[in-house]
Amino acid sequence: MKILLFGATGRVGKSIVSKSLKNGHQVIAFIRNKSKLTIQDQNLSIQEGDIYDRDVVEKLERIDFDIIINVIGADPLKPSTIFSDATKLILSFLSGKSNKRYIAITGIAQMDKTLFGKITIEILKLTPVKNAIADHQNAYNQVSQSNINWTLIGCPYIKDGAEKSVFLRSYQFNGGFKTIHPDDVASAIVQEIDKENFYKIVGIWY
Repeated sequence: MKILLFGATGRVGKSIVSKSLKNGHQVIAFIRNKSKLTIQDQNLSIQEGDIYDRDVVEKLERIDFDIIINVIGADPLKPSTIFSDATKLILSFLSGKSNKRYIAITGIAQMDKTLFGKITIEILKLTPVKNAIADHQNAYNQVSQSNINWTLIGCPYIKDGAEKSVFLRSYQFNGGFKTIHPDDVASAIVQEIDKENFYKIVGIWY
């Protein structure tokens, strides 16, 4: 599988690169600064660029790929639209490419929720995390209204820590403060590559 990866230099992105290569996939990392990705492998190539570049679509059109993975990150405590901006670009680029696949991270706020889950999200919206919730909600609205084959991985707080390899999966957020580590997020995403779990948000946490 040829993977076009956005966000390859982040905590989750670097792990996706390593795990994908280990599984025999080819990875094309779309990054702003190639010096930030030091992994070397014959199945890894780098396309330098920025989602805000005027010629970004032209650059993307030259890339041969099967699936796009989007794990672009930003400080969740600060206002940002980078994830929804990247989503808009990717969906525009994927328009008309019905044989392509899209996998991305999202938040637990975008998932179906129990009553306690809804209460938890309303509390989180009163904190600085509301910035990340708004950005991912905008992105989710775009994806859910698109005609592409999409799967989203619903993440709670992505906390630094070692890979545990064991985590819960759910289509419904049941509330409470949950965490997940970067390597396990990467594992969940890479595992979805060979599944046809379309049009769903798969929540993951410990």
